[in-house]
Amino acid sequence: MRPRRRSTPCHPHVVAAWIRREFAVRGLVPPHCTPEALARALEQERQITIVFQPHASDDPGVSGLLYHPPGRDDTYIICFRPTPSLALRRLIDFHELGHILFDQTCPHGAGKGVLRGARGVDEEDARAEAFAVGAMHYSFLDGGAAAVPAAAEDDGAASAFGQLLMRTQYRPCLAKRF
Repeated sequence: MRPRRRSTPCHPHVVAAWIRREFAVRGLVPPHCTPEALARALEQERQITIVFQPHASDDPGVSGLLYHPPGRDDTYIICFRPTPSLALRRLIDFHELGHILFDQTCPHGAGKGVLRGARGVDEEDARAEAFAVGAMHYSFLDGGAAAVPAAAEDDGAASAFGQLLMRTQYRPCLAKRF
């Protein structure tokens, strides 16, 4: 009989230093670490334009895409599958911003002007996903400090995570039309 392994307790507020650093160097602290805030910081830092735009892909496995319009090298369009879930939308946005953050400008081998999803997970996609998950966790560290605004919209989520989204005053940005 093998000895029983002792599990190490999980600390819910432990966030990798590289995640904290990516926000801190841009002056972003919880609960203000939203995808929109990170996009505005990256725009200023890199002299680029980032647009969030809903886009229903024909590929059911694609939730978000990073797109460069032809002839507009300074413009990135983050296309996301419309979803009523604020958490999923935020995760999609952070994932695509991770590709920009780590200079993975055409993450899925898509050429400029082409909308195409990934057919598998590669190292770049895994790194963007790790950033997205870490960013989600980090952005909610101080979530209890913000009060729910009186006119808060109900996203239909009765879960604790849905309530946390509302307490941190996260609202999906209105998609800018390009």
